[in-house]
Amino acid sequence: MRVPPFVILAKWVLCTFCEDLSNELAKHNFGKVPPMTENWMDPVVEPQSTGEGKSDTIWLEIVTTDQNKRSLSELAARIVSEICAPWVLNIGFFLILGDVTGAWTLGIVAAIGTGIVPMILILGLMKLGRVGNHHVTTRNQRGLVFVGIIVCVIILIFILRALEAPQLIWDGMFSALIFLVLFAQVTLKIKASVHVGLWVCLVMFLGLTVSSWWLLGLLFTPVTAWARMRIKHHTMSEIVAGVVTGAVATGICYALLLA
Repeated sequence: MRVPPFVILAKWVLCTFCEDLSNELAKHNFGKVPPMTENWMDPVVEPQSTGEGKSDTIWLEIVTTDQNKRSLSELAARIVSEICAPWVLNIGFFLILGDVTGAWTLGIVAAIGTGIVPMILILGLMKLGRVGNHHVTTRNQRGLVFVGIIVCVIILIFILRALEAPQLIWDGMFSALIFLVLFAQVTLKIKASVHVGLWVCLVMFLGLTVSSWWLLGLLFTPVTAWARMRIKHHTMSEIVAGVVTGAVATGICYALLLA
């Protein structure tokens, strides 16, 4: 039985993505036993002697517990970062629009064009050594990525036009283009957080077009911001820049397309 090409493509994307995530976790010693005891899950056995030896044991206990807490905290932050990655958010966003409009096929096409294709582009650039990781955490590496994704979105807009996409999906695509152009400009000065900015933009878009209940999603913004800072991918100023740029992008989209 012949395997469909999209299955092979999806497998390659998933394997490459998992390999990159595994390498990131390995850098921070996730899954490795801390050096101070043979097994950090075992309780620390207090020595028979009293005095200085007991103090050292208590200190080791405190340090080990603190290490475990920090490791779990960082792991949680990395999980949030992956779930709220731009390519994942775009897939979810356009699948929601496809469901709302009843145009599932076109929603899937838009999700692939704004989620899967950009990730394939980034993974390809990683293989070529042009970007360091799938989050593109180096500012001067982001220009090429933005240009490539903008080209993908423009091509996708023409495809959706030919397929007579519903107005809501059409508005979503133009919003994506406006978002990308704004962030490309801002990135010339500061590495604004796309994770946080896109979350703000998409939640506000859905709140203005689908249901006001979606605006409650803005309450999750600090969690995404914490995750990005916890793993040291962004500073507070970069987070603020992302939030502001995402809100401005939504405002422009609303004025031009939704009002």
